[in-house]
Amino acid sequence: MNNPHEQPGDLADIFHLEIKEKSDRLMNYFLAGYFLLGIIFAFFYETWLIAFGVGGLSLLAFYSAKILLPGSSLYQYVLSVVLGVFMAQFIYQMHGLFEMHFFAFIGSAVLIIYQKWKLQIPILILVFIHHAFFSYLQNSGFHNVYFTQLDYFDLQAFIIHIFLTAVIFFICGLWAYRLKRFNEIFIVQTIQMAELQKDAQLSNERKQHADELRKLNTTLVLQAKELAFSNSELQQFAYVASHDLQEPLRTITSFLNLLEKKYNDHIDDKGKQYIQFAVDGAHRMRQIIIDLLEFSRAGNAEDKREEVNVQQLVKEIRQSFQKQLQEQGAQILYDNLPVMQTVKGPIRQVFQNLIANGLKYQKPGNMPVITLTCKEEEKQWVFSVKDNGIGIKKVDFDTIFIIFRRLHSKEEYAGTGMGLCITKKVVEYLGGEIWVESEEGTGSIFNFTVPRT
Repeated sequence: MNNPHEQPGDLADIFHLEIKEKSDRLMNYFLAGYFLLGIIFAFFYETWLIAFGVGGLSLLAFYSAKILLPGSSLYQYVLSVVLGVFMAQFIYQMHGLFEMHFFAFIGSAVLIIYQKWKLQIPILILVFIHHAFFSYLQNSGFHNVYFTQLDYFDLQAFIIHIFLTAVIFFICGLWAYRLKRFNEIFIVQTIQMAELQKDAQLSNERKQHADELRKLNTTLVLQAKELAFSNSELQQFAYVASHDLQEPLRTITSFLNLLEKKYNDHIDDKGKQYIQFAVDGAHRMRQIIIDLLEFSRAGNAEDKREEVNVQQLVKEIRQSFQKQLQEQGAQILYDNLPVMQTVKGPIRQVFQNLIANGLKYQKPGNMPVITLTCKEEEKQWVFSVKDNGIGIKKVDFDTIFIIFRRLHSKEEYAGTGMGLCITKKVVEYLGGEIWVESEEGTGSIFNFTVPRT
């Protein structure tokens, strides 16, 4: 009955079933008590046959109706008659003792627990028939007929007696009816109260969620301001890196070249080697600064999405590598690349970095072959850049995307170890992901996704 999702009709059925079961259990005790009371009354006037016969048949009638008709309420009307029969039995056993008539009123009151006013009708009819028939027999002089200990029970006394009995039964029936109506109203009000409590709980939850949302929005605004400030500082750093830090390096490189040229005759081979180390270090430092600048800018592009012909874009990138392709005898193969909505600058940078990687990491004397393909999926494009280079160990699949992580010395392969890190950052900026498939010595396949919307 406490489930707010139950309908009023369902709850009423459940409630009435509970009332029925509890009333049946209580009536078991009442009927057992009535039967035992009949046995006790048998001691007064030796009415054992009446006690066991009538009492036993009454119990048999009630429980037979209850067992044979489990889904019916007919047994309750049988019970009403049985309670009237017990009244008649007790009156007879006690030789018309007037107080035995009160068992009719007790039976009427007991029937209230079923909350059915109609149950008063059978017992009222039986009381009327019993009183009319037995009073007539007793007044007519029949022997061994016990109805009252009065000498005579005239019509006036009979009418008054039946009228008062009917009034009492009417009051009990009204009480049963009002009790049922009260419980039905109580069920409806219980459901309404549960719904109101549920609405109040939902309202409180909404209020809590709204408060939490306001707090989160405030936090996001603060974080956005902090992020904007950090980006501003990063841009300032990028400006310093691209101008102020590179200028001293250019000066160092220029003076080292000037020193080598002017004092070439006065410097031995060892000194010239040291100067070359310094020049290479300055060039390398400048390249690191350029890569750091590129890394800081990666994913911060403010370009709008546009329609990009990837086939044409790769063709342009291929032309920019023309000299290197001729020197290495390399090939860049591609076909059926899509036209898609994306940001052109970053996607160009991704293809450029992956092609450059494929050309760089090759065995000496090997002619690079780089193949670009694309697979269309429901929500994204999946691009693959395959090379026939030196390959990558499985344990290094994650390491290669970490900033400044190199798998080879700068003597073997030049670079700063930032290319793939920048590429990963750009792909994630575009809303995709990147991963590698490779075996050492057999080449690599770099796969990355670009959302379709």
